[in-house]
Amino acid sequence: MGFEVRRVPAVPGVSSTEIRRLMRDGDVRGAAGLLGRPVELDGVVVAGDARGGTLGFPTANLAVAPELAVPAFGIYAGAALDARAAVSIGTNPHYGGSERRVEAFLLDFAGDLYGKRLVVELWERLREERAFASEQELVDAIAADVEATRRADRPG
Repeated sequence: MGFEVRRVPAVPGVSSTEIRRLMRDGDVRGAAGLLGRPVELDGVVVAGDARGGTLGFPTANLAVAPELAVPAFGIYAGAALDARAAVSIGTNPHYGGSERRVEAFLLDFAGDLYGKRLVVELWERLREERAFASEQELVDAIAADVEATRRADRPG
């Protein structure tokens, strides 16, 4: 059939079950240690509610297949397309959302990504997602997330 199969010895403590557990806990750095590379989310960029742009942080909304493992809801530092990315995984509780969304704000990036495949690396979890008392508090939190993303180190 044109390919070779080689047996690889098991590595103690490394399993898909453990990697999924770490991701469920939001420990993308720990999962990266077992994977030997950062956790990645892969999907097509789709239209969202366009709130990010009005807040000054336009996001690429990633359609991730529901059967794929996604880390715990929260805000993450990572990268996509050679740009650092602040990534929100969750339901947008500030706006009363209920469906899971993956939204990436690519720092210092300009361009149209609609309909294109995007692979986002997740480097570290920055914080829980939450609702804020005001939209200004939300904007301030996103600005802090962006600064933390600028300082984040890629695992491995």
